[in-house]
This record gives sequence, C-alpha cells and structure tokens, in this order.
Amino acid sequence: MRLAGRLGSQNKPNLGNQQHMKRLPILSVGLALALGAGHAHGQSAQEFEALKKRLNQLESKTSRLEEENKQLLNGSILDKTPSAADKIKLTGPIKELSLYGDIGLRYQWDNSQQQYYVNPKGQIVNENGEQRSRWRFRLRLNADFKLSDNWFGGVGLASNQTPDSGYTTWDGGFQNYGIYISRAFVGWNAGDWGTVIGGKQANPFYTTDLVWDSNINPSGVVEQIKFHKLFGWGSSKEEVVTSTDGKTVATSRSSSSDSPFELTLVAGQLFFDDNNEYNLYSDNKTDAYIFEQQLIASYKFNKDVRATIAPAYLAYNAAKAGPNNVAPFSKNNDGLPAWVGETRDLSILQVPGDVTFKVFGKKTKFIWDFTYNFQGKDRAAEVYGLTGAPIAIKDSSGKTTRLLPGATHSSQDDFAYLVGIQIGENKKKNDWSIFLNYRQVGLTALDPNINEGTWGSSRTNLRGFKGGIAYNFTDFAVAALTYYNADNIRKDLYGGQATGGAKVANFNSSQIIQFDLNVKF
Repeated sequence: MRLAGRLGSQNKPNLGNQQHMKRLPILSVGLALALGAGHAHGQSAQEFEALKKRLNQLESKTSRLEEENKQLLNGSILDKTPSAADKIKLTGPIKELSLYGDIGLRYQWDNSQQQYYVNPKGQIVNENGEQRSRWRFRLRLNADFKLSDNWFGGVGLASNQTPDSGYTTWDGGFQNYGIYISRAFVGWNAGDWGTVIGGKQANPFYTTDLVWDSNINPSGVVEQIKFHKLFGWGSSKEEVVTSTDGKTVATSRSSSSDSPFELTLVAGQLFFDDNNEYNLYSDNKTDAYIFEQQLIASYKFNKDVRATIAPAYLAYNAAKAGPNNVAPFSKNNDGLPAWVGETRDLSILQVPGDVTFKVFGKKTKFIWDFTYNFQGKDRAAEVYGLTGAPIAIKDSSGKTTRLLPGATHSSQDDFAYLVGIQIGENKKKNDWSIFLNYRQVGLTALDPNINEGTWGSSRTNLRGFKGGIAYNFTDFAVAALTYYNADNIRKDLYGGQATGGAKVANFNSSQIIQFDLNVKF
C-alpha cells in the first residue's frame, strides 16, 4: 500500500447546495408576503406573532447556511469522511509523502564444499562441506518525501544490519529482532535534467548483481545529469499558430520530449569505511572510498524494443574495509605485508547492458555484464598472497615433508562476466516471470565486499548458474523459487587470503535453494 498526502488538498463544495442556499432568501420573501396577505384577511395578532417568530428563526438558519457556504468556498471546512491520504497531516515544507514497504518470508537451504588450504603452521587443512537449512524473514519500511524549492529526501528501516541482505534467521526461542537504518538521504533537483543526492540511498547505478548486490544502499554523494533533457534532444516538429479568423500568422519548430535516445551521466563519491587515523599502517588508517562514474545510453527502436548499455569505471583507494560480505583481512595474516588493505589494487571497468523486446506478447530481456580489473596482477600478489613461492608442508612436529608449487596470477583472474535472459515481469495479479543467467567471476575481477551475497556466498574464483521463477498471487503478493549453483575455476589456490585468512575463494562448489513469499504494502 502506498499512501500519499498533499498540502492544500481540500474537497470542493457541492454547487447544488450553493444554489439551494441562494434560494432561501427568496423563500423568506415569499413567506413574508404570504403572512402579510394572511394578516390582511383578518388573522389574529397572536397567530401573526407566531408566524413572525418562525420567520425570524428561518432567516437565522439561512444566515448560518450562507456563512458555512462561504467557508466551504474558502476551503476552510474539510469533508467529514476524509480519505486515507487526507488523514496524514503534513507540516512545514513537506509537499508530498509516500509510505511503502514489504514483508518477506523465506526458506533457504545451502550446501558448500570447501578447498583445502595451508594454514600458517604449514599444515594442510581439509575443511568439510557445510550444509544449512533456515527459515528467515525480512521487514523493510520506507518513506520518501518532496519538499519545497525542488528538495526531496527519504528514510528507510530494515530488519538486518548486513548490507547485502535484510533477511534475518528465526532463532533464539522467539526472541525479538532489531531494526536498522537502511536509508537516510536528501537531494535537490536542478530541473528535470539534473539531481544531487547525499546520504545513504538506493543504488543509483545501472548494474547487475555480478558487481553490486541489489540490497546494498551505498552511502555518499551522487550527481546525475540527463543530457537528453538538458539539451532537449528529440525529433523536431512544426507548430502552426493561427489567428482568430483562421489565417496562418506564424510557424515555429520545437523539440519533442519523447526522444528515442537517452544519455545519462551518474557519478558517485561513496563513503565505504572510516578508519582510525592514528593507526600505524597507511592502509589501515586511511578512510576507504569508492569513486564510480557511469554513462547510461539507451535507444528505443519502437514501443517494444529498447537497447541499453552503461559503461562504468570503479576506482578504489588503498584502505582497510570490512566486514561486509566476507571476513575482513588481518594484517600479517598468512605472511601478508602489514600495510595491505582490502581495497588495494581495485581499478575496475564495468560494461553492463540489456536488450528488451517481446516474445508472444511477453516482455523479454536479454542481459549481460562484464568487468575487468586493470590492477589484477598486483592484487593477486599484494592482497591475496599469490607470490609463486613454494609452500612448505609440515607434519605435527614442524618438520617439512614436501613442497607445494606456489600459486601465481593468471589472466583469467582479472575478468568476470554474466549473460542471461528473463521472460515476463511481476507487476499485477497472475503475472509470472522466469529467468536464467550464467556467470564467471575471476579471483581478482571485482570487490567481494559488494557483489551478490547469495550466489557463491560472495566468493570469487567461481562460475555457474542462477535461475528462478516468480508468480503474482495478487498485485502485491509474489511467490518465487530461486536456485544457485557454482563451481571453482582454479583448483591450485593454497593459503593467503584466497583459501586461508578471509577465504574469499575457498569454495570448490556451492548450491543454494530459496523459496520466497513477498508481500508489498
């Protein structure tokens, strides 16, 4: 349910009542004439006084009705049965308010098999697989508001502190659960062509979950410029101005507002993590930032076919960050240099896009995404510890028994891609959709702190599928079934942050099944 309240939204008076009240003085005059005629025919003085009293009462009621009529015309009296929107009292500069949210119920089963790794003592650790079965829920509440002078804002609450998922597992013997701030932002519109937003906000970038988990609301400052609005791109048309006698007096040309081509720039300066400036090591004391710039270009060929491509560049500074999706790195863990931070050596090109069309009347979308980390080789060595040095395997007494060849950087580590298709969409009762995509995520191709938290549990060095189906029982209630499957790409990653420490690439395989019921209001 979405409620909207607006200032100055009074109900209009009934014009029929106005005409009725305007006739009351005429009726009074008629009664007066009738009384006068009755008196002329010999009615008693007592009867005349009684009728005169009734006439005075009628005139008094007429005056009150006329006053109420004036108040109705001035908008000072509201309808006695206000709508839900009228019940929301808006004060100060608020011009419009929207309240909305959703409740999600989920059953989730997941299974993972992990690679063995060499611990700091030089011993091989073979971790067994992990299997879980959980009942979960999610609550989200949002309020968006419009202010005067082109200002706007919003706030949001969610039932889980983890940024990549609002879902919480039911446990603890019917314990109560916390509520966290998921959004808090303000913005300003320069016009229909430009916007600036500051604070914790919905993701402003065109992306897939290959790079950004759809649940993450980044914090920072975001600027958006719609060039097609700013420059008035579109097909020109001729307007003819005529005089009152029908003769043409002037012609002019103007630009159509529904241009088939749209181009938008989105730039974000995102506050990733705050660190203590008194820390000894540079990465650990430097605040972490993400700078993303993106051009979103789309062309509408006809009412059913549209293509979009949105190249973006993500630049990170070298800093400590976490934990978000994966465990934070530890300095000097598994032989890493003390200065190494999680966001070091991430300089990522991203190229997502889609083509939308119809198949047998159903909206269909072919999607893709691609990333390449220009600093992947440095990240493999400095952050994940793939130096190529031989790894000594020791027994319980500390004696070296054999050497493993140390893993080194591979070109396939630096890129990731996704291709997929979706048929149908979920907007109203009886709508259905089905989708399937395939992806490959190299070890150093992207940031495991912000990518999708479910597929492969945010790990890298994986490839596999994600597919699902969804159905609308009502306009607001949707059931969905989703399946995730992933297997590792490289099997020679030993130790370091790849399979030890933060374990960002320690899965041999991962399978997850989710059944969801989501109710919007």
